[in-house]
Amino acid sequence: MRISNRIRILSISDDDGLRFSRELVLRNDGYETESITSKDALTAARVRSFDIALICRSVHPTRAMALSDWLRQYNPEIQIVCIAPLEDAAEPCEANLEILAGPEPLLHTIRTLSAQVVSQKMVREVPLTQI
Repeated sequence: MRISNRIRILSISDDDGLRFSRELVLRNDGYETESITSKDALTAARVRSFDIALICRSVHPTRAMALSDWLRQYNPEIQIVCIAPLEDAAEPCEANLEILAGPEPLLHTIRTLSAQVVSQKMVREVPLTQI
């Protein structure tokens, strides 16, 4: 069975400029990226197709928390990165990035999470006879 190493990223931002530029940065780094606003409709099946969700600081903190909960409900294995800390102390994110100085901190975090996702996919796909 072939394992797909292609990482799918869902980028959520309510700022058109940030959403567009972030998508370009991620695609240029080789990620399959879909960018939406926090109000765009998402089905459970669509959420399950993503490995990483990126929630921008332009999304209201209450809405970001609700989106994080919803993403986790339908895709418990999704890795969530928040560009700014959420107000709630019990943050459901694997990483919080403060205001970024260029794309490198974001790309470093995404690359680290991508390696984890690929490792998890490989473990899940190994037939029991090979263990």
